[in-house]
Parts: sequence; structure tokens; C-alpha cells
Amino acid sequence: LAKGMDPVGSCGILCHLLLSPGLAGPLRWLQNCLRRAAGDREEDGVSHPVPLVPLTEENEDAMEDRRFRNLLWQLGLRPPASEQESFWRIPAALTPQQLRRAAASIAHRDPSGSPQDPPGPPRCPQD
Repeated sequence: LAKGMDPVGSCGILCHLLLSPGLAGPLRWLQNCLRRAAGDREEDGVSHPVPLVPLTEENEDAMEDRRFRNLLWQLGLRPPASEQESFWRIPAALTPQQLRRAAASIAHRDPSGSPQDPPGPPRCPQD
């Protein structure tokens, strides 16, 4: 994170752009991953980088979308750092509070769902 940067601060317009068809599910997936990482960090008292592993085609497509990657960057997440890494990561430096604020910023812009959305929150692969 840049010094003094709020990982959620400038996400408003970007989140608004993401409410296009096909991105509501990946937004819910990302929100769930952020909340899960926050809960794990509070429970364990330890922070490790957490990879964002897109297990569905919809989430894989979102990870290729420039707007979605910009959102990940704005939230403080980081792209693969080397050839050994394949996935974006939730850095160890983000606190549970920062992760919950990031998830909440997505929630405030997430549509309530549409008929084609599956019931229940999408799960993170770490679950």
C-alpha cells in the first residue's frame, strides 16, 4: 500500500463500473474472500498472503477483465509477483479491519441479485 493510502478510498467509481452483466458473481466471490481472510486473521492472530483462486469460469473471466484487476489493485491486493505465482494475492500487510472495509465497499455497490444468480454466497477455495 502506498503510504497513507486507504485501500478502499478511491473504489467508488470503479465499483460502480463493475456492476455490469457477468461481474456481480465475481464481486460477491471477492467480497467473500476478503471477509474470510479477515476472519482467519482475527482467529489465528497471524497474517499470510492469501491467493485468490478463481475456481469458476465466471471468476476466471473477471480476473482477466482490466476493470476488475483495477479494483483488486485499488483494494490493496497484488498481482502475481513472479513466475512461481499464478494468482493475485491478499497481502499479509492488510489488517482484518482493512479487509472488512474493502468487503463492505463492495457490498454497498453489489446488486441484490438477479434470477440467474445462485443462492448463497460463493465460497473461497480456502474454505
